[in-house]
Amino acid sequence: MNKENVKDYLPFIQALAEGKTIQHSPDDGRWDDAENLSFCLEPKYYRIKPEPRTFVIYINKHTHQICHQNQSDSNWERITVQEVLE
Repeated sequence: MNKENVKDYLPFIQALAEGKTIQHSPDDGRWDDAENLSFCLEPKYYRIKPEPRTFVIYINKHTHQICHQNQSDSNWERITVQEVLE
């Protein structure tokens, strides 16, 4: 980090202040949680760890059809699904 690119690191510093996790990916495309940040890599090698999303879906107990809208019919079962991030 230097005075020319310090503004590119501000979102990461703000995220750290908010208690979020910063990840880095040097070259292999895999994102790892960063523990001791010195910001010695270019900003493109850092990201704020995404939060998993939660979805509600409805599955028909007989046909296994999936629907994203509330179904009042008792043949539909409400299921909450959480995204798995890798």
